Amino acid sequence: MNYRIMKEAILNDLKENITENIALYNSFVNDDFLKELQVDDNQQNSKLEVSDPLNRSKEDLENAIRLYEYFEELPLTLASDEKFWAYLTHTSFWDYMCKRWPASAAEGNEIEFIKTRYFFSSTNKTFYRNGLSRLWWFVHLTHDSTKEDPYYYTRIILSYQDLANLLIETTSLSRNKTVLKAILEVISKVGNLEEQNKIQKIKNKREFLRGIAKYINLVGGVTIWDRLNEKEAHDKTWHYVESQIEYINDVKVEQYISK
Repeated sequence: MNYRIMKEAILNDLKENITENIALYNSFVNDDFLKELQVDDNQQNSKLEVSDPLNRSKEDLENAIRLYEYFEELPLTLASDEKFWAYLTHTSFWDYMCKRWPASAAEGNEIEFIKTRYFFSSTNKTFYRNGLSRLWWFVHLTHDSTKEDPYYYTRIILSYQDLANLLIETTSLSRNKTVLKAILEVISKVGNLEEQNKIQKIKNKREFLRGIAKYINLVGGVTIWDRLNEKEAHDKTWHYVESQIEYINDVKVEQYISK
């Protein structure tokens, strides 16, 4: 596959002129961007879908898998290159971006929203927030070809948007697949315990997940996660999680405790 990227000068020009182009980011018309990028024949990539404007993250899992498989051989140097993803957000995936990340739906600063989702923002976590690259990286970091379902961990991490963002943006974890997968197993375990009525339902999932992230960062200051194997990472995380859950009738189910 031939990959195209923006020229550095054009990238800088577009980022500096977001305010002047704000109307374009609130429309489905990208002709001006195509002209500046010198793209004569641009066809919208139809692999990604957003079927419900009221639940725009509904297809994130499916879209992440589709995008990863489309760019499965993408070199990591390009996968972390702003010029590559910014080119795609303004060209062949423009329709998807307008549906999934409409500037009009920004919560807070609209300019910063566009910088973050259509480019790489300097104030956020680089490529993990870009509207397209985030999907690719969610799969790249969780894909496991040794499992019957290679997207097993991807399904877990994208089951909660907060979980996905928190874990991916914790660099000590996102760079270590072994530890990341162990933590996802713990999260899945908690979900299974809830479904089987073994523990009380967690009332505030967002705060629960944030608590895990804080614990991970705290432990990271003492323990180097890279030195842990999957079982050690699992047990260390489970030790914290178990202190935050409440077993029904205070009866622990031993098979859920790591051996």
